[in-house]
Amino acid sequence: MIEVEVKLPVADLDLIRGKLLKTGFQETAFIEERDTYFDNPQGDIRANGEALRVRETKDHLTGKSRAQINFKGKKLDARTMTREELETGVEDGAVCRNILQMIGYMPADPEVIKDRTMLQKEYVTACLDNVHGLGGFLELEILARSEEEKDAALGRIENILNSLGYQISDTLRTSYLSMLQNRK
Repeated sequence: MIEVEVKLPVADLDLIRGKLLKTGFQETAFIEERDTYFDNPQGDIRANGEALRVRETKDHLTGKSRAQINFKGKKLDARTMTREELETGVEDGAVCRNILQMIGYMPADPEVIKDRTMLQKEYVTACLDNVHGLGGFLELEILARSEEEKDAALGRIENILNSLGYQISDTLRTSYLSMLQNRK
């Protein structure tokens, strides 16, 4: 699948949440995500603009937890975070991290921790993220199956951004991990 995604910093997550709800989005989850990113000893994954991570998610409302491993390919355009993404659930995030380390992958520092409110409208996911050490962000995502769907999805996302008072030029192409590392 191709994940068509934009990310932008926002000062007031509650204000954006209210605007999204008024346009028909519905809250679907309030979770904590802990992401550990990995690279090989040569640093090839990151150098190629790709990402390998283990994500552990805890639902703030139910207390239930789950884990998954993700691989994100290179960004597919110069304006957004759009890229091919592969992911699958794993039984135990700690064991998955240990396996990756035992076969030579190295965890990146720091771990990325965020509280995320997820909203959905049709096939569009909006994520309101409070990233520990960085602050508030809005991510808009649509999963596309083809290049044609990717272009249509980006148009849909641009329309939503505009309705919130933003432009595509307000978005960032930098990962939370890179932002946290650059703060040091």
